[in-house]
Amino acid sequence: MTSSRRNDATTPLSSVASVKRFHSSFDARTRGISIAVVVIVAVVIALTGVAAQAGRSLFFATVSVGLSAFFAFLFALSPNGVEVGEDVVYICRRWGSVPRHLAALTNVRRIAIHELQSSIRLVSVGGVFGWYGTFQSPTLGEFKMFATRLDRLVLMDFHGERIVVSVDEPDALLALLQVQI
Repeated sequence: MTSSRRNDATTPLSSVASVKRFHSSFDARTRGISIAVVVIVAVVIALTGVAAQAGRSLFFATVSVGLSAFFAFLFALSPNGVEVGEDVVYICRRWGSVPRHLAALTNVRRIAIHELQSSIRLVSVGGVFGWYGTFQSPTLGEFKMFATRLDRLVLMDFHGERIVVSVDEPDALLALLQVQI
């Protein structure tokens, strides 16, 4: 699917008339974890609302608002695709994109989930609305990941930075990026 990206203050790196968009959908694991956490948080918020009516309104109202804001923030930062243009790749999130110049791309390849074994989260989210943030693994070293599923992973190496993404059509993304190297 091709879309037009406006060239305004939010997209200064793009000199592209059209951008190829690769969507990233949730797999069953991500969907299950996300639904379970949202249900638990909704129950906690409802219970704090009931407790607030019982006389402890300020504390429980603060807890409800804080939990709601926290999970809205997690959802806003979660990945939802990749866009590739002539000179830039955007890792798309629901709130803001992460741009990288294609000139800095040195390698791109598919990776399997076993390459993520023994990964630890440094500053990241693992499972709720996806896997995103900074991770460390014995096989990949330090890397950033923006994934909603763990079965369609693509590793992009930029000068000094590794980024793992998941998209619904990893082979098409791989073919497009390999032309850029």
